[in-house]
Amino acid sequence: MKILVINGSPYKENSTTLKLTKTFLEGMGETAEIVNTVDLHVNPCRACYACWIKTGGKCVQQDDATEVLEKIRQAELVIWSVPLYAYSAPAHCKALMDRTLCFNQPEMYVGTDGRAHHYGYEDGSKRTVLISSGGLPNVKGNFDGLVFQLAHMFGKNTAVICCAEAALFLNSETQALTQHYLEAVKSAGAEYKADGKISAFTQQVLDTPMIPQDVYIQNTNAAFAKMH
Repeated sequence: MKILVINGSPYKENSTTLKLTKTFLEGMGETAEIVNTVDLHVNPCRACYACWIKTGGKCVQQDDATEVLEKIRQAELVIWSVPLYAYSAPAHCKALMDRTLCFNQPEMYVGTDGRAHHYGYEDGSKRTVLISSGGLPNVKGNFDGLVFQLAHMFGKNTAVICCAEAALFLNSETQALTQHYLEAVKSAGAEYKADGKISAFTQQVLDTPMIPQDVYIQNTNAAFAKMH
């Protein structure tokens, strides 16, 4: 399978989110091309709409996004490996997300969800997975904006893995906890390969914090206090 990973972490290969993504790919039994957005020169979308009315879906700006957008078009599966920054994506990754406007068309329709959509990848025709991680102890209320955005960009069936308490991956003493989570991520990859979706049971494991919220907050606050 031709898979493209958009790595939105400035830590590149040392990214916790990318660790999750590689585990997901291991579960799929697949390899992928990885693009690091921090290494790209991507101009902001200018909302000129030339891609909609003049160039047949091609952005008129010539920068590093040109090649990546074509890679997205050609990929059978795109995995957005995006750490949570300010409840959204890092700026260099968000710039690329905005440029995917060219994949859609100006004409709109009302979907089965009762909302207006543009014709294009919003219909879910581009198989897409979002994998994200963040230092906060809850999935709900923190990753909502990023999940909402990807689901509207690439369809409601976009598979999602949002790992809260990601700081636990930075501590060797919590390896037993993180290994259990990684096993669930690997299972999710196998399930997605087989069925095109993550099972409800595995999704529940992925959405559940690894340790209680109060314990995580106490430990995190203590760790930052030592840095002063």
